[in-house]
Amino acid sequence: MSLGRSNDGDTGRVSVARHLRAWVVLLLTVCLLISMVGCGKKPPADGGTAAGGQPESTEKGEGETKEETAKTKVKVALLLPGPIDDAGWNGNAYKGLVEAAEKFGIETSYMEKIPQAEFEAAFRDYASQGYDLVIGHGFEFQDAAKKVAGEFPEVKFVVFNGSVSAEPNLASVHFLDWQPGYLAGAVAGLITKTNRVGVIGGLEIPVIKSAVDAYKVAAETVNPKVKVASSYVGTFEDIAKGKETALAMINNGADVIMCDADQVGVGSIMACKEKGVYAVGFVNDQSEVAPDTVIASALYRTGVLVEYAVKNVVEGTFKSEVVGIGIKEGAHGLVWNPKFKEKMPDTVSRLDQIIKDMIDGKIEPPEGSTPSSG
Repeated sequence: MSLGRSNDGDTGRVSVARHLRAWVVLLLTVCLLISMVGCGKKPPADGGTAAGGQPESTEKGEGETKEETAKTKVKVALLLPGPIDDAGWNGNAYKGLVEAAEKFGIETSYMEKIPQAEFEAAFRDYASQGYDLVIGHGFEFQDAAKKVAGEFPEVKFVVFNGSVSAEPNLASVHFLDWQPGYLAGAVAGLITKTNRVGVIGGLEIPVIKSAVDAYKVAAETVNPKVKVASSYVGTFEDIAKGKETALAMINNGADVIMCDADQVGVGSIMACKEKGVYAVGFVNDQSEVAPDTVIASALYRTGVLVEYAVKNVVEGTFKSEVVGIGIKEGAHGLVWNPKFKEKMPDTVSRLDQIIKDMIDGKIEPPEGSTPSSG
C-alpha cells in the first residue's frame, strides 16, 4: 500500500514538473515574441514602417524614404507680369498652378508683378535654384526665355501665348485667342438693342489684336446692322482708363462692352454698371464683379495650359515646339450669368451652336489672326 502511495506521489510530482516546464517554455516564447516586436520599430533595409510608425512606400520608382521622394519631386515656377488678385489673366494662371500642385504633387513657386526689365533675372534665378520647369505667363516673356534657356539646357522653359521654341528645352503653349474674342462678339451682336457695341484692348499686340478683331467679325456676322467701336488703351493696370474709355463708348450709343486688358476690364465693367448697360466678361467669369451687368463671360482656362506643360515635364514627354490649345481641348469656353441665361434661351442656343461649330472646325480664324493665336 505504501508502495502504491509512493508511486502515486511520484507520478503527481512528475506531472507537476511537466506542467512547470511547459509554462516556462510558454513564458520564454512570449518574451521572445515581445522582444521581436520591440525590435520591429527599426525600419528594415528594404522599406516597411519608418521610425514613428509612418508607412513608407516600397514600390519601385516611388522612392523608399521621404528624403528620396523629396529629391525627385518636380519643381515648377511661374512668372507673372501682374498681381494674382486681378480676377483675370494673372489670377487665372496662379489658380492653375495651385491645381497642378495638387494633381501632380509638384513643388511650386511664383513671382508676381515682375517688371519687363527683370524678366531675364527672374528666369535665371529659378533656373539656378534647380527648378525643372519655369513658365513665363505671357507673350512678353519670350525674348527673355529664349536668352536664358541657352544657359540652362537641363531646365525646361515654357512661354504661354508665345511663338518661340528651341532645342532642347524651350517651348511655347498658346491659347487660340480669337476663339473667346469671337464668342464675346457673338454675345454682344445678339443682345444689343442699339446696334452699337464696344471692345477695349490693352496693348495692340498679336494676342490681344486677334481677340479684338474676332469680336468685331463675330458681332457683324450674327448682326449685320451692328457697328463696333474699338480702342487700345496701352495699359493692363489702369482701371480708371478702362472706365473712362468705356464711358466714352457708352456715350456714343454702345450698350454692350467687352475688355481684353486684365485690370483695365474692371474699370470698363464699372462704367457699364454705372450707365445701366451690359458687359461681357473676359478671361474669367466676371459676373461676381457686377452681377446685374455682366451677362456672360468668355473664358481662358489657363489651368489647361499649366497642366499640359507640367504633365509633359513630369512624364518626360516635353518637346521643344509651339502648340496651340483652344476650345476643343477645354482651354476656352463661355459661361452665362444665371440671372440672364433663362431669360434668353434663343441667344443661349445660338451660342451653343457657335461653340459646336468651332469645335468641328466650321468657323475659321478671322483673316489676319497671327500664328500664335490662330
